[in-house]
Amino acid sequence: MTTKQQVNNAFRLLRKAGYFAKQDFLCCMSCGLANIPKDNIEKYVFYHDQDNDAWDKKSKVLKEKLWLAWDGDCEEICNILTSVGLSLEHHGGREERIAILP
Repeated sequence: MTTKQQVNNAFRLLRKAGYFAKQDFLCCMSCGLANIPKDNIEKYVFYHDQDNDAWDKKSKVLKEKLWLAWDGDCEEICNILTSVGLSLEHHGGREERIAILP
């Protein structure tokens, strides 16, 4: 299974858990945050187009950290991400994005 498939599976599980969860969501962080539906403003996970540079386009594996914008229950989000085999970096701060490690 590729890293991309693992991320796809994680985002599917995040949506099932009630998160607004989108990959490649708009151009940047500001636009992404401005376009989260009002009913999900406190429960979301996404990465934007600028974060796509983390992916190797051919092999669909990460070549560098993939940074996720989020709000909600950090522990729940991290548990979902790790449940599909992803490795993470996050130091617990709400102002810090979660990194999926290559």
